[in-house]
Amino acid sequence: MKITYIHGLESDPIGPKSTWLNDKFDTYIPSVNYKDPSSFERILNKCKGSSLIIGSSMGGYFAYLISLHLGIPTLLFNPAVIGRTINPIVEEPNKPKRAKHSIYLGKKDNVINGSLVKKWFSNNGTGSFVYNKYDGEHRVDYDVFIGAVSGVLNLKESMGVESFESFHNLNKKEIYN
Repeated sequence: MKITYIHGLESDPIGPKSTWLNDKFDTYIPSVNYKDPSSFERILNKCKGSSLIIGSSMGGYFAYLISLHLGIPTLLFNPAVIGRTINPIVEEPNKPKRAKHSIYLGKKDNVINGSLVKKWFSNNGTGSFVYNKYDGEHRVDYDVFIGAVSGVLNLKESMGVESFESFHNLNKKEIYN
């Protein structure tokens, strides 16, 4: 299974989260310069064939837009669909594709307002949306990240079995279409 992980604006693609993903999956984890006008198209083209796109903050914004092009489900952490400090050059599709989006919002996030993110997706989003809150700030703790990925993919670590089933049968608090 190919997983794409797109880091945030002031984050590094190399670290414990990417190491864990690399150990479990075939991964594409680009180093993104959000000020480079060619970044979005380059990443979009390399995401083809992914089963899931994970994005954090500005990477969540990229992941969501890439999903609209390719119809790939996403796991978004505090996506910067609003409240961005920069506006990178992105390409919005003419005919957006629908996908499932699992969104994690930090209860103590002082960078991205979770209520405004939900409102933005409610007014502008394409696809279905499942919202989860975690007890944390903007930067996502390793345990929250691993738990979210494992939950979305229904990873059964002890058996080494990976399933995409739970992503399509989520039983969460809020679902918006």
